[in-house]
Amino acid sequence: MSAPVLPLDPAERASLQRRTLVVLSASAVFGRAAMSIAFVVASLLTERILGSTTWAGVASAAITVGTALSSSALSTYMSRSGRRPGLVLGYVAAAIGASIAVFGGQLSFLVAYLLGLVLFGVGQGSTNLSRYAAADLADPLTRGKAIGYVVFASTIGAVGGPALSGVAASVGEWFGLDELVGAFGFSAGFFVLAGVMLFVWLRPDPLAAAGRVSGSRRTSSSEPVAGAVTADAVSNTGAAPVAESTFGESSGFSAGLAATMANPLSRLALAGLVVSQAVMVTVMTMTPLHMDAHDKPVGLIGWVLSAHTAGMFAFAPLAGWFADRFGRVPSVLVAAVILIVSTLMTAFAHEAPSYLMFPGLYLLGLGWSFGEVGSSALLTESVPETDQVAAQGAADLIKSVASGAGALASGVVFTMAGFHVLSALGVMASGLLLVVAFVRLRLDRLAMTV
Repeated sequence: MSAPVLPLDPAERASLQRRTLVVLSASAVFGRAAMSIAFVVASLLTERILGSTTWAGVASAAITVGTALSSSALSTYMSRSGRRPGLVLGYVAAAIGASIAVFGGQLSFLVAYLLGLVLFGVGQGSTNLSRYAAADLADPLTRGKAIGYVVFASTIGAVGGPALSGVAASVGEWFGLDELVGAFGFSAGFFVLAGVMLFVWLRPDPLAAAGRVSGSRRTSSSEPVAGAVTADAVSNTGAAPVAESTFGESSGFSAGLAATMANPLSRLALAGLVVSQAVMVTVMTMTPLHMDAHDKPVGLIGWVLSAHTAGMFAFAPLAGWFADRFGRVPSVLVAAVILIVSTLMTAFAHEAPSYLMFPGLYLLGLGWSFGEVGSSALLTESVPETDQVAAQGAADLIKSVASGAGALASGVVFTMAGFHVLSALGVMASGLLLVVAFVRLRLDRLAMTV
């Protein structure tokens, strides 16, 4: 058992939370820029190496494999050492992976390229887990807003990354590299900057300050635990309050999965995370190939993806406010509705017209934002605090596996059946989430009237 953790008074907690949000947000800008600039060219470079679109989705699959493998591993490490070491480790691995991808892509060496993308995906794992770090010291009634704040801050990197694809191509060519390879060089630099920011400024560590690093305990059982759901919050979030004061006793994927599956609300949160991510990635991955097949210029493709990432991140504070004001389950339900509308639009975009691709991809991102923010807050609040970090890692691992499988299958579906069929599958998955969320909401409201 480690030394007791002194409780934070409200003023100290609020001050530390503000500082933590600033640092996490700044690092997320560069972490998300690193991911988004590479996504523009990843499938195109794979197609060039393989000479076929059939398995072009293997690039996104490799990235999501790295994200999946790292999500639970980094969460386990964080539960023992804190958020800062885990997030920094993820960005270092990603920078190495981006460098390997440059080598593999330039030489058309598929094995090296895919290995680099797997390590590259660890950076996405770090960026994704940073949203949970934003909730470590947050007030329960504004937890959705805190998560949304960090997601929103990613807007600059998410939108600016694809817009830099032309610059990256020119710089890469200046160094004698293929135009599609330069983006990964930029990504390596952005990952390094994100890691340095966290290493230098994320002090004290929010998870450690909350007394939730493995073996830590509070000196007073009467002191409210950071992140515990208050009685007033129960009616808003539907989560049960917890009162444990010893943390880090459960870690690893199996413990996190068991905690997640033990509660219908956390199961819904997992479904929201998985469906939102899988539908978004599956349709987004094939968008560049669909538009390229209809002779759309690379610049236009980049702007469509910028609109998509703007939808993902720019209105995250709105998603957070909605989740805090109206509840986590309604947020998941709204996410499903938006995803249905977006995939219906892309299903009818046979010739990739701009008037359908721009709003369709934008709404695809917005639906993901509502699902990501609302489901993340719901998951955090619906499992015991001793299991929160493990559950977060397990959920992100499952989300990434489903996303990777969807990305891998997307190339096959796109080649054999077309972009409209791929979008129709997204409509079906989002419809199932809508039904599950609606039933859960009705059951909760019926229980409140009894």
